[in-house]
Amino acid sequence: MNEFSQGPAIYAVFYKHLLRNIFLDEMGKDLFEEFVFVANVPYRSVPQVLDDSSASASRRRDGSITWFDDVSTNQVETKNDIIRRSLSDALTELENKFGKDVKEWQWGKLHKVIFRHAFSGYSSLVDEFIDIGPFNISGDGTTLFNTEYPFFEGIKKYPRFDHEPFENTVGPAMRYIFDFAKPDEFYMILTTGQSGNLMSDHYRDMSQMWLRGGYLTIKTDEASIKRNKQKMVFRIKE
Repeated sequence: MNEFSQGPAIYAVFYKHLLRNIFLDEMGKDLFEEFVFVANVPYRSVPQVLDDSSASASRRRDGSITWFDDVSTNQVETKNDIIRRSLSDALTELENKFGKDVKEWQWGKLHKVIFRHAFSGYSSLVDEFIDIGPFNISGDGTTLFNTEYPFFEGIKKYPRFDHEPFENTVGPAMRYIFDFAKPDEFYMILTTGQSGNLMSDHYRDMSQMWLRGGYLTIKTDEASIKRNKQKMVFRIKE
């Protein structure tokens, strides 16, 4: 799911349309938005539906219609019909957004992260100063670099959770590596910076390292702390 690749963008937009084309017509808007509010739920549900042996046909043996039928049409759609429609919807959306040149369809142009201040959202002018980002980002909710996003869009009844499509909302706030063979140091990085004061140089100075997989080495032995008083070091409480 590299931010510079086109395959992830096609896949992610296809998956978004696949969810809508499978479930929205039967569930209705309100239930569907609750269903996709937490990405883990559809991530687990879609493979089960796709693996349903009866889904290759439009009807099961008992005569009931599968999830794949679009109840708004006169015909009865099969799984393959819905997969084809979802891919067509995805390609159309990407072409409308980025043009016909596929090299412009990079995942990071869709998938972004913004580190929002607790006071964010009250003023767009203030947000320019207190929010950090947006940054193009790799990964998604299924990758080791977890940059999950929910599949709902524009739910105004939850304004705090409103977001742009594919905007990263869940992920590692801090990465921490401790090597037990080196008890006097560890490696860590935050998403933003060590300071909560937006006027501080350390308010956002870790973001680029976090994005690129970098770390700070934190020394915890007394000698290192005394030698590096001006550097970012932590002392573990005894």
